[in-house]
Amino acid sequence: MQTIDWAIVFIFCGLSLFLGLLLTKKASEGLESYFTSNRKLGWWLAGTSMAATSFSSDTPLLITGIVRQKGIWGNWEVWGLAMSTMLAVFFFSRLWKRAGVMTEVEFVERRYSGRPAAFLRGFKALYWGVFYNVFIMGAWPMTGLVKIMQETTHWSKPGSIFFAMGLTTIYCSLSGYWGVILTDFFQFIIAMIGAIVLAVYAVNAAGGLAHITTALQHTGKLDIFPPVSGGTPSEFLASPFGWFLGIILIQWWAWKNTDGGGVIVQRMNSCKDEKQAALAVLWFNIAQNALRAWPWILTALASLVLLPDLTDHERAYPRLAMSLLPAGWKGVMVASFFAAFMSTMSTQLNWGSSYFVSDFYKRFIAKGKTESHYVLAARLTPLVLSAGAMGVAFFTESISGMFTFVLNLTAAVGPVFLLRWFWHRINPWSEIAALAVSLPVILVRPYVFAAFGLPVNSPLGLLFMICGSALVWLPVTLLTKPVDPQTLDDFYRRVTPPGFWRPSAVRCRIGKKQLRENRREWLASLKLWAIATTALFATTIGPLQWLLGRPTSGISLCVLAALLWIYVGKNLNPPKH
Repeated sequence: MQTIDWAIVFIFCGLSLFLGLLLTKKASEGLESYFTSNRKLGWWLAGTSMAATSFSSDTPLLITGIVRQKGIWGNWEVWGLAMSTMLAVFFFSRLWKRAGVMTEVEFVERRYSGRPAAFLRGFKALYWGVFYNVFIMGAWPMTGLVKIMQETTHWSKPGSIFFAMGLTTIYCSLSGYWGVILTDFFQFIIAMIGAIVLAVYAVNAAGGLAHITTALQHTGKLDIFPPVSGGTPSEFLASPFGWFLGIILIQWWAWKNTDGGGVIVQRMNSCKDEKQAALAVLWFNIAQNALRAWPWILTALASLVLLPDLTDHERAYPRLAMSLLPAGWKGVMVASFFAAFMSTMSTQLNWGSSYFVSDFYKRFIAKGKTESHYVLAARLTPLVLSAGAMGVAFFTESISGMFTFVLNLTAAVGPVFLLRWFWHRINPWSEIAALAVSLPVILVRPYVFAAFGLPVNSPLGLLFMICGSALVWLPVTLLTKPVDPQTLDDFYRRVTPPGFWRPSAVRCRIGKKQLRENRREWLASLKLWAIATTALFATTIGPLQWLLGRPTSGISLCVLAALLWIYVGKNLNPPKH
């Protein structure tokens, strides 16, 4: 790193801090402004913010580690989740907008009733907004940035943690959601520039794409789909293809963000209307999976040629940045790492603060205070959250290991989060039971599978989480008191959800003709979801195939994607409400 590189890094950091100071007054208007920008966002800004948030300092390291260890097909662990985020485009974006809540946790008392609902809201505010959020921030983006800083600047682990978290916490605390959204926009651009530049230099240093594909053609690293292997059913399920089936058939709907998730829900609720929310999530899916995927994957493949003996695979990405890029571009690259880190951490801090202040502090601790009082609390909360995240980062080394653990853990609660929209019988005790049993189920799983000689890293592992949890939450649901009919009817009139809501439909005097019309419109949305998901995968894989010397399949997939997107664009209209 030379003087010009450090200058670029500090100019970027200074601009981020300046923007936070500039928007301090705007964020002070109240909690609606501090946490949702007064619900005035357009789709392009909200969608880019979602993409920037998911584009963290740990993500290129995660993808590099996956490609180096498994191959391109390992990315299905990330790509497969697009099936659920695409579901948010055609289903949940409009449902969340109709619910009219500020946070995902506030939804609990809109959907459920009584003291159990109040308890669940407070518990989830602390569980997801504080404890889970702190763990995620420290285990993923903070750990990723530490590895990057150690490779690029040779800073110590404590120095990297305190500098990066201090800067992010200050501007996030001052500017609130407005600052998070606007900084996300230019941070995403900077992060993408850095990723593309490094991909170009890495591919050229490795001798070009033709040389890379030749060198790796017999390694399996270039395969888009995992190999099929195993003679017995148990061996097949334990094979990479069995793992792939688990992702495609189960994992995408069995995790905590099946219906959008906290950060995406916050962005959707910040949009002007239902269509803007749907377009925001659609753009997010395209930017996250198709746009950002190829530069990271190409860099990872080049690293296999340039750094074949590196054992800490996640460090290959920043090591290439420092060994290949010239002066000036190194500064841009480090600034892009900071941009990716800050966009994610500022969002997590603001989102976690929204849960704590709106759904716990304001709801249970300090009722009836002034808006300025709650805004002050919202500004102080990121300081506590960032301190917790720094503590987690000091004891975390592997990014990919944490990612897989979280996906498996939340498979126990995902079905309940999904069903609460479609089945009136789900009540707060359903969620409480699923949350309570998730950790014991995942802890006992290895011993059960070892006793029967079954592979944990297979569809059976996910099914064990789902069924083990359901054996508890389903009886609890049926044996506990249903949600108050008035609450259910109010929710049904406001949201008009699809699924099993006949008792509320009867009480609300919704005729059979209207019910049939609603059903047809939601089925049309389901068809659009399937077509758009296919288009997304074709858009993601097509350019990669072309770049890797497979022009026929690459061009065919790109043409297919274009035709499918044209169809989706012509039919993307929310059902009547």
